[in-house]
Amino acid sequence: MKTIKTLAAVATLTATSAWADLAPVISVDELAELRDSVKVLEIQRTPEDVAKARIDGAVYLPYGTFRGPKNNPGALPKLTELAQALGSKGLLADDPIVIVHAGETSTDFGAAARVYWTLKSVGYDDLSILNGGYKSYVAAKQPITADAPAVSPVALELSFNDQWYASTAAIESDSTARLLDSRLDAFYQGKAWHGAAKRPGILPGADHFAFDAFFDKDSALLKSADAVRGIVESNGLSVANTVSYCNTGHWAATNWFVLSELAEVDQVKLYAESMVEWSNLDKPMDNVPGALEFAWLKTRNFVKGLAN
Repeated sequence: MKTIKTLAAVATLTATSAWADLAPVISVDELAELRDSVKVLEIQRTPEDVAKARIDGAVYLPYGTFRGPKNNPGALPKLTELAQALGSKGLLADDPIVIVHAGETSTDFGAAARVYWTLKSVGYDDLSILNGGYKSYVAAKQPITADAPAVSPVALELSFNDQWYASTAAIESDSTARLLDSRLDAFYQGKAWHGAAKRPGILPGADHFAFDAFFDKDSALLKSADAVRGIVESNGLSVANTVSYCNTGHWAATNWFVLSELAEVDQVKLYAESMVEWSNLDKPMDNVPGALEFAWLKTRNFVKGLAN
């Protein structure tokens, strides 16, 4: 289902787009080999840092471009604004695009996975994530530049394909979906919560598998494809009709990506808005602390300055 169209110069622009047929994850060495046939999209470092040094030819759109407002950051971006942003960088639906996160921690991979999911959902169909992100690229002593690339903007019209999306209403109505909490243990246990959430807790009946199991400790490198598939199988994650969620659809995007794109599990969806929206709508939750415990947790977090 094609969900994106150019409004101007379609024939000329799409004819000149290189076709790279990308794997969902590529290494720094693989990017070096493909450099002349892909477009690179950097999403996470600051604009100031990108202006000083970038992968040659890389365009930059901040991660917030693909997210919702502060009170519900997991929400889908407005399609008109996303279309304008992507069009300003000359990114067409049939361009092979490599998404580059900062590469500092395993959490950074979730940003790239969320962007991948968003682009796929609006019709981009040749996407990849650079494993290890920008930090690994620099560590490999690959060439960087301070020069911004020349860009030919295009006008785009986007529509959203909900094949990989579960809304709040869908979760309420589908009792057959397996709900998979992708957060760290403290969140699943009701001991921690996002700052924009009303209270701690989990979706009713949700299972748990923390996203960071797919990375080595203190690493932003996703484990090998074979290792990832082994983790999926050994932990019983190959369940069709799984909905991955977290606080704001960030960590959950990593689990969605691994299950959907690498392990090729059927009908895996992302609950983009996740627990921030669910809790603020006062939906039923499990693992909710009692009033006294919740008050103590809030006091503890305030004192320690560790509110999530």
